[in-house]
Amino acid sequence: MSTQDQQYSDNKVDNRTEKEKAVDAWLPITGSRNAKWWYAAFHNVTAMVGAGVLSLPFAMSELGWGPGIAVLVISWVVTLYTLWQMVEMHEIVPGKRFDRYHELGQHAFGEKLGLYIVVPQQLIVEVGVCIVYMVTGGRSLKTFHDLVCDECKEIKLTFFIMIFASVHFVLSHLPNFNSISGVSLAAAVMSLSYSTIAWTASLSKGVQPDVQYGYKAKTTIGTVFNFFSALGDVAFAYAGHNVVLEIQATIPSTPGKPSKGPMWKGVIVAYIVVAICYFPVALIGYYVYGNSVSDNILETVSKPTWLIAMANLFVVVHVIGSYQIYAMPVFDMIETVLVKRLNFTPSFLLRFITRNTYVALTMFVGICFPFFGGLLGFFGGFAFAPTTYFCIYLSVFNFVTFSRILSFMGTQSTDDMKSFDESKEPIPDASSFDERTEEQKAIDAWLPITGSRNAKWWYAAFHNVTAMVGAGVLSLPYAMSNLGWGPGVVILILSWIITLYTLWQMVEMHEIIPGKRFDRYHELGQEAFGEKLGLYIVVPQQLICEVGVDIVYMVTGGTSIKKIHHILCPDCKEIKTTYFIMIFASVHFVLSHLPNFNSISGVSLAAAVMSLTYSTIAWTASVSKGMQEKVEYGYKGKNPSETTFYFLTALGDVAFAYAGHNVVLEIQATIPSTPEKPSKGPMWKGVVVAYVVVALCYFPVAFVGYYMFGNQVADNILISLQKPKWLIAAANLFVVIHVIGSYQIYAMPVFDMIETLLVKKMNFKPTWMLRFCTRNIYVAFTMFVGITFPFFGGLLGFFGGLAFAPTTYFLPCIMWLCICKPKRFSLSWCTNWICIFLGLCLMILSPIGGLYNIIKQAKDYKFYS
Repeated sequence: MSTQDQQYSDNKVDNRTEKEKAVDAWLPITGSRNAKWWYAAFHNVTAMVGAGVLSLPFAMSELGWGPGIAVLVISWVVTLYTLWQMVEMHEIVPGKRFDRYHELGQHAFGEKLGLYIVVPQQLIVEVGVCIVYMVTGGRSLKTFHDLVCDECKEIKLTFFIMIFASVHFVLSHLPNFNSISGVSLAAAVMSLSYSTIAWTASLSKGVQPDVQYGYKAKTTIGTVFNFFSALGDVAFAYAGHNVVLEIQATIPSTPGKPSKGPMWKGVIVAYIVVAICYFPVALIGYYVYGNSVSDNILETVSKPTWLIAMANLFVVVHVIGSYQIYAMPVFDMIETVLVKRLNFTPSFLLRFITRNTYVALTMFVGICFPFFGGLLGFFGGFAFAPTTYFCIYLSVFNFVTFSRILSFMGTQSTDDMKSFDESKEPIPDASSFDERTEEQKAIDAWLPITGSRNAKWWYAAFHNVTAMVGAGVLSLPYAMSNLGWGPGVVILILSWIITLYTLWQMVEMHEIIPGKRFDRYHELGQEAFGEKLGLYIVVPQQLICEVGVDIVYMVTGGTSIKKIHHILCPDCKEIKTTYFIMIFASVHFVLSHLPNFNSISGVSLAAAVMSLTYSTIAWTASVSKGMQEKVEYGYKGKNPSETTFYFLTALGDVAFAYAGHNVVLEIQATIPSTPEKPSKGPMWKGVVVAYVVVALCYFPVAFVGYYMFGNQVADNILISLQKPKWLIAAANLFVVIHVIGSYQIYAMPVFDMIETLLVKKMNFKPTWMLRFCTRNIYVAFTMFVGITFPFFGGLLGFFGGLAFAPTTYFLPCIMWLCICKPKRFSLSWCTNWICIFLGLCLMILSPIGGLYNIIKQAKDYKFYS
C-alpha cells in the first residue's frame, strides 16, 4: 500500500485531485507514513530530553527539596497524561487524522480561531527551541574546544554558533520526519549518555564541603523570582507535546490497527527514558552541589576533563537532532502556506531557499541573544506551559462539551462563522422594538456602562485623553534613551499611527451590525470569536490591562504626593510611600461610588486638562533648563545584552503610553445613537481631537526631554527636573489630579463586569449596598497590591508589552478580519496583518525587558516601603 493510499485507507472516498495528492506527498509531515513504534520512542526522547535536563539541578536549587521534587514528579505525571490525550485525539474523529497540532486546534475551536490560538503558541515554542538550541550547541562546542585546547586563543561564542548552524544548512534539506530518523536516534542515545555522565560524574565527585540547600537569594523578592524562573526551566524540560501529533502522523494507520497503539507504546518507552534522565540528574546534582550548582551542571562538574568534554560533545550531537525535530513542523507550515495558499510550485529550489532562510534566522537571533538560562525560564513559562500543560485540556473540553453548550445557549459554533451577511439573520433596528423585560431594562439602566447615553462628542475627547495620556508620558524620554534617536522616533510615530488606526476600527465596529451596539470590549470579542471564546480571549487581557493600570496609577499617585511633600517640606521627617498611596486611595473610596461614565465627566475633564498641563510643564521646563553639559545620546547599557534588555523595556513603556483602547467601546456606549446619526460620528470626532492632544503631549516631552538630558534622564522626567521647585511641585500635583481621573476611567469597566456578574448571573439585587461593598473591595485590592509592589518603572515595561500590546495593537485587527472579512491581499487585509505582526512582536519582546528590569532592581525593592 502506498503512503498516500495508507493515509486515506480509513476513508471511504478520497476526493483529492492528483495535484493535491502530490503536494501532500511532498510536504514534510504527510510525506511518509511507514514509521514503527520505536521511531516514536526515540523521536519523543529527542524532542523532550534536551538541554533543559542540564538546568534541572539549578532549578532544584531555586525550588528547594520539597517543592522541587513535587514539581518534577507532578510535571512528569501531568505531561504524560496530556500526551496520552493528544495520542488519543489524533484519530478521535473516524476517517480523519489530525496530523498537525493546529488541525486539532481547528477542530476544537473552529476553523479560524483554531489557527489564532494554536499557531502563534506553537511557533513561539518551536522557533524558540531552535534558537535556544542554536545557542546551546554553540556554547557546548565552545566548552568542548576550551577543554580540549585550554591554551588556544579565545574564540567568540558567535563563531561556534555559526559552526553549529553550518550542520543545519545541510541537514535541514532532509525532506520529512522519517528521513531524519537516524539523526534522531543518535540524538536520543546522546541525551541518555550525557545525562548519565552528568549524574555519575557528580556522584563520583561526592557531596561538596559546606554544601548548602537553602535559597541563595539574599532578598525575599529575589527568592520569589528565582522560584518562578525555575518553574519555567521545568516547563521547558517537558516540551515534547509540540511535535507529538506530527510524530504520530508518520505511523501507518488502519481501522483495525490505528496509529495510537504503536504511538502510545513509543511514548511509554520515551517517558521511562525521560525519568531515567531527569530525576537522577536533578536530584543527585542538587544533592552533591547544593545551591552553588551552575545553571548548566556540566559547568559545575569540571573534572575529569576528558569526560566533561565528551559530555559536551554528546550535547552537541543531541541538540543537532532536537533542532531538526522542532524545525520540521515549522518547515511544514511555511511550505504549506507557500504551496497551498500562495500557489508556489513544490520544488527543490523553494525548499532550499525557505529552509536556509529559517536556519539563518535562528542563527542570527541566537548570536544576538546568547542568554541560555534566561531564555529557558522565559520561553518555558510563557510558551511551553500552555501547549504542554493545559491547551490539550481545552481541546478535550471543546470536543466533549463545546457544541452542547453552544446549542444550549442558542448560539452557533465558530465553525459556522462565515461573513455576518451570510450567517446571521437580519437584526431589526433597535429603535423598532425592545424585547427586554422591565426588570432587564432597569438593570441595564443601573449598570455603569449602559446607565447613561447622553454624552456629547467632547465627552469622548476628554475621556480618551484621560485614558491615554497618563503617567506613561513621563517615562517617554527615558524610553527614548533606551531606544536611541532613530528607532525611538520611528517607534513613537508608528505607534501613534497604528493605534489611531486600530481605534478607528473599534469605533466603526461599535455598530457594525444594524440595530446592535457592542457596548463592551468583550461583546465585540464574542461577535468576532464566538459566545464562549470571545470571553476567554478578551476578558482576561482586558482585566489585566484595566486592573494593572489602576495598580500602577495607585503607585504613581502616591509617589507624586510624596514628591510634593518632599519638595514643599524638605526638612520634614521621611514618610513611607505606603502612607501616601493610602492617602491617594482614600479619594477613590469616595469617587468610586459615582454610578457611571457620564457621572465622572467632571473628574475626567479636570484630568485631561491636567495631563496637557503637566506634559507642557515637563517639556517647557526641560527647554528652560537647557541642554546639560556633556550630554550623551549613546546607549547606556554596559554590554550588548543589557542594551538589548533596556531596548525591550522601552518598547513596553511605549505600549503602556497607548493604552486607551481598553475603554474606548465603553466610552462610545455613553453617546446616543440613531440609524440616521450613529454614535461613530461624534465618537470619531472626539477621538481625532484626543489624538491631536496626545501628539501635543507625547512628542514634545519625549524628544525635548531626551534632547536636553540624553541618556542620563530619569525614568520619570519630573525627577530630572529639580528646579524651579514650585513648578515641579505643581506638575506633580497635576499628575495626582490626572491619575485620579484615569483611575476612575479604567475602573468603571471593571465595576461594570463585577456588577453584571453579580446581578445578571448570580441574581443579586441591584442596590446601593451591593455597589458600596464591591467597589470599596476593588479599591482596597488595588491599594494593597500597589503598596506591596511599588515598582513604577518595571511595572510599566512589563504590563506594557504583556497586556496592552494585544488589546491596543492587534486584537482589534483580528476582530476586523473576523467580522468584516476584507478581501485577501486587499489594502485593508494587508494593513491588518502588518499591524498583527508588529503587535505580536511587541507582545513577545517587551515583557522580557520589563521582567529583566524588575529582576535587576529587585535588590533595591522593599515591600510596603
